[in-house]
Amino acid sequence: MRNTIAVELVDVAPFKALAVRTGMTEDKSGTRKAWNALTEQVPVTDARLSEGPKAYVFIPQEQWNKAVDTLWVGLAVDDFGDVPSGIETLEVSGGLCISARVQGNEAHMWSVYDAIFAWLEQSVEYELDSSEGVLGMETVPFEPFNALTVPYSEIETFNFTMLYPVRRKSNS
Repeated sequence: MRNTIAVELVDVAPFKALAVRTGMTEDKSGTRKAWNALTEQVPVTDARLSEGPKAYVFIPQEQWNKAVDTLWVGLAVDDFGDVPSGIETLEVSGGLCISARVQGNEAHMWSVYDAIFAWLEQSVEYELDSSEGVLGMETVPFEPFNALTVPYSEIETFNFTMLYPVRRKSNS
């Protein structure tokens, strides 16, 4: 049975996040290290957290045009409050996003990335908003498990939602 990939447009409300910056690492451990650093300072029981149970991996969208080398791992908060050392504040602008859910093995995950970018390539109306400062995001649920607590190489089922801001194409 072939997994169907549903690509859709969704509206995301603006929100704030406390996050830790990381780089891309060959073994994909950067996001796990950032998650550990984040939750040492901002535990998942922190009263500021506005949604749960999920984390975010943020991607500066201008990087999609070259190589993605900077990410943030964060938690949505109602307000920043006292920001611990080593933690950054992010203001996510929200808005219209292209979205697709990943729930499958690594090959399926890469096929979802391909589907998202193929949809954007074929769209006559929308393009990825790769303006400076625009953050794409991937939501990482804590159930049935939090993938950020498991080494990448041990994940059998990837489970997250991609949310990448888009804008209307200019007719120029």
